[in-house]
Amino acid sequence: MAHFPLGPLRCAALVLAPVLLAGAGEPVAFQPRLAAVETVMERFYRGENLEAGHQRVNALVERFNAQVEQRNTQLEAARAEADRQLAPSKELAATLDAQDQALGLPPAETDLQAMRRYNDRVKARNAVAERYNGSRAAAQQAVDAFNALSQRLDAGIKQARAQLEGEQQALKARTDAYQAFHDQERDVAFYTGLNRLLADLRAACRSHPDPGLLAALDRVRGYRRELARWAAARQETEDNGLVLVDAMVGDEPCCFIVDTGAQLVCLPGEIISALGLTGSLGEESTLTLAGGQKIRGRSIVLPRVAVGGQEGTDVAGSAVPASEVGIDGLLGQSFLKHFVYTVDERRPGKLILVPR
Repeated sequence: MAHFPLGPLRCAALVLAPVLLAGAGEPVAFQPRLAAVETVMERFYRGENLEAGHQRVNALVERFNAQVEQRNTQLEAARAEADRQLAPSKELAATLDAQDQALGLPPAETDLQAMRRYNDRVKARNAVAERYNGSRAAAQQAVDAFNALSQRLDAGIKQARAQLEGEQQALKARTDAYQAFHDQERDVAFYTGLNRLLADLRAACRSHPDPGLLAALDRVRGYRRELARWAAARQETEDNGLVLVDAMVGDEPCCFIVDTGAQLVCLPGEIISALGLTGSLGEESTLTLAGGQKIRGRSIVLPRVAVGGQEGTDVAGSAVPASEVGIDGLLGQSFLKHFVYTVDERRPGKLILVPR
């Protein structure tokens, strides 16, 4: 299938099916449909795209891992300092234990000489105890500093982990929604409805060119340009992305996929209707797309197709299902055969056309 995905549509109520409204030529009649488009655009096609989201979350993962590594390095240094401060007190504690064991019981008070020797040992033991207590107090400061640092760093890691997990969960929810909308082809329903709205507005403007209707038409064209930019940016992230080009079909701006394997310029019926050419549709026939894919479409002659400063007149085309061609259509050989064409990925326009 040659179409490109546009963006997630999760709410079936926002699909822009054709609606018969009282006073359909009045601008107010189109407001609910315009509001529905705006809601979908704001929710799914604006802001950060999924590719950028994955890159951002991957960067957050790397930053979190670096933060954990830094935390471990800091704690290792702080632990080493605490151990260094504790070492003297541990040595003094061992000395004190040995002296306590060697001290034994006091001698009889009548043995004055033994009593003096015992008291000397007690004084020496107390001196060691005093040194131990001083060393232990200094070591306790290092231990307290280590514990405080550990708590502070762990709190930072906990906060960073919660933020990372929240971002990962949010991205997963968006990715799952995207997968669901893509699998169910609700993106096709959205841009088909948008093109149908374009056709309805153009029909209304032809019969009653009210300034409000014209403003609504400009708004819809703005949405379509926004979707084209979104799709082009998405293709830029692909290794073998589709080549998209801006085109004019009659007086309507379009975005085409360059499909050198397509026999004809292919457009969805909604764009044909927007151009006012529905009455010119011919018989249904089978045509071939890239890769030999066969689809059914109705023939149409397009009065004018312009791409990249070059144009063709009375270009053979085909009206095909929107699901086969993307938002606007395929630029096929019925136009391309009149030019020597090359694709230069380094150029913004990519497609270079030289008349034969």
